[in-house]
Amino acid sequence: MIGSGIFVLPGLAFKIAGPSVILAFFLAGLVVLPAAISQSEMATAMPEAGGTYLYIDRAMGPLMGTIAGFGVWFSLVFKASFALVGLSAYLEFFVEHPERPLAAVLAILLVALNLRGLHQTAKLQSILVTIVLALLAAFIIFGMPNTQPERFEPFLSEGLQGLFSATAVVFVSYIGVTKVASVAEEVKRPGRNIPLSILTSVGIALVLYPAVVAVMVGVTPAAELAGTETPILTAAAQFLGTYGQYIVAGVAVLALLSMANAGVIASARYPFAMARNSLAPPFLAKIGKKSGAPVAGITVTGIALILLVLFVPLIELAKLASAFQLLVFALVNLALIAFRESHLDWYKPEFRSPFYPAPQVFGIVASLLLLTQMGIVPLVGAIVLVFAGVGWYRVFGKSRAVKESAARDALRLRENARLVQNSRDAVTTGGRKHVLVLIRRPTRPSRQQTLFRLALRLTDADGGRIHVINFDARTRGMIPTEADLARAEELGITVTTQQYTDEDRRGMVHLFVEREGVDLFIADLPQDVRATRHVTRDLRWLRENLVCDSVFLRNRSVEDIDRIAILGTGGPYDPVKIGIADHIARYEDASVRFVHVTPVDAPPALAESIHEYHEQLGEILTVPWDDRVRPADDLVKTLTRFSRGANLVILGAPSHRFHVVTDLADRIAESLDCPVLLVHTPTLERPGLLTRGIQWLIN
Repeated sequence: MIGSGIFVLPGLAFKIAGPSVILAFFLAGLVVLPAAISQSEMATAMPEAGGTYLYIDRAMGPLMGTIAGFGVWFSLVFKASFALVGLSAYLEFFVEHPERPLAAVLAILLVALNLRGLHQTAKLQSILVTIVLALLAAFIIFGMPNTQPERFEPFLSEGLQGLFSATAVVFVSYIGVTKVASVAEEVKRPGRNIPLSILTSVGIALVLYPAVVAVMVGVTPAAELAGTETPILTAAAQFLGTYGQYIVAGVAVLALLSMANAGVIASARYPFAMARNSLAPPFLAKIGKKSGAPVAGITVTGIALILLVLFVPLIELAKLASAFQLLVFALVNLALIAFRESHLDWYKPEFRSPFYPAPQVFGIVASLLLLTQMGIVPLVGAIVLVFAGVGWYRVFGKSRAVKESAARDALRLRENARLVQNSRDAVTTGGRKHVLVLIRRPTRPSRQQTLFRLALRLTDADGGRIHVINFDARTRGMIPTEADLARAEELGITVTTQQYTDEDRRGMVHLFVEREGVDLFIADLPQDVRATRHVTRDLRWLRENLVCDSVFLRNRSVEDIDRIAILGTGGPYDPVKIGIADHIARYEDASVRFVHVTPVDAPPALAESIHEYHEQLGEILTVPWDDRVRPADDLVKTLTRFSRGANLVILGAPSHRFHVVTDLADRIAESLDCPVLLVHTPTLERPGLLTRGIQWLIN
């Protein structure tokens, strides 16, 4: 972490904020602190390579994980590039040289060093950081007595706007504080050492950075400090003399080298982790046989590093690095909230965030507000990064990635709970108060009787009403039969019939449903052949426009029923399907079977979640039940196989409105050798806009 932020940025930030740049460094640390706490907790629950990317991916799914992976990788590479350009500027004190070409050469050397493995680079890192901390402590001790109070006035010379803009720019100084988590697999005792290292680093920086910058501001004339790329060297010239400048410049070179090296170490692990999760090409997961280092990840990172140090201006490197990291830290805090609110059995961190969720909410809001203070180029860069991540995921990763996450689990559980309650209401409410049966040609008379008997099964006894609208002159007075009327009277159901010859059949039915308060519409859905195509078209129009629930009968007529299969072809079941199945099963003394097919690459947790959902539904039903949950490539064939033995199959929209009989439902119905009820619920409550937005993000 310690490097370019303190050795290069203070002069550039002083030009933006004046003396309040001291406070800007402290405020940036406060914005970082919630993410550091969140990262510490998640690292102790998942000590694996990947760090920030891994946690966001598991919390909110592969799409957000892809955006985070891009953001972290870019921010680290930009900061490493920034450090190398700053390093080259400090080397100017010793010998003149072409600044950018030398920075590119140094990048090549760091990449070569990292290809040898983490063990060697870690030893170098420890030595460099120790030297840097000692120098900065000495700089503060010897510099404080030489500060001049008047140099701090006016403190807010550029106003609050300048202060917040500088805070956003110097945010890059803290990039790296959480990156030890990206090599968590290689850390001993991660439950103790990762939180200790992260939080100790933030604590030291919150004291060290403002103190060092205060010395720079207090000892250096404003004209000399503003805009310099070597601020600590400029300040040292005021009170340490020539030899002191040599020492400071030398240590600055070591510090910037250390930070650039740390950036390469951490950033190279992100392409590796993404490749291991199928969100990047497999070659990026390649590991050196001797070194154990992610060779391809380091190589790709090195190429990007060289291009950046050669062509991107210094201040833009700092701003872009800060912008990407602000976006990522907001996601880190959001990821912790997702884990906590999901209540997952396996999520058992050894360290837990204090005062949850206040730090996380503050971190999210503050990060997004600072992002708006960066200027147009970094803000556009952050937006482009998001769209690039979305595009990459949609084109490359969506078909390969495992789409499970804590947020997905939490939303599934919450949505299931809502639909279970709706299903309970549908079952306990009993039958329908007012059922409309549509009779029309070319439906056979025997099948028309089946429709009426289906209505008998679904109408509330003791007070329910069945109304038959008959457009078929052949069966006038025949439907319902005398036996059906006697059965209706026995159940306490009122039956009325009307004969029509009106051509506007759709409008007639639609008007009757609205005027009479019908709550269930039943009709026969013939095969879509030429002779019946206009009938199918009318029924689909009614399906789209009726304000009541609809049931359409397909395939054979309903006879004796001892098992009903409810098929799941997507999300949770429509509660209306559960209510209809329970009511028919209770009438026929039958059982219910839930059949649900999952993708072949779905994790075991998905099947377990569906089983739990079925158990919740089973507790609601008033009849015996069982379930079948299986992974399969061929959805139709598998649903057909597990529906064998059922005398009635119920299909419908899983949890959202659809406007036509879907090709999938048609194909499933055609594959079944039993009666099929297609259930449509136009009034089904949908998840809220925010929930649907989150569902889109995590899918």
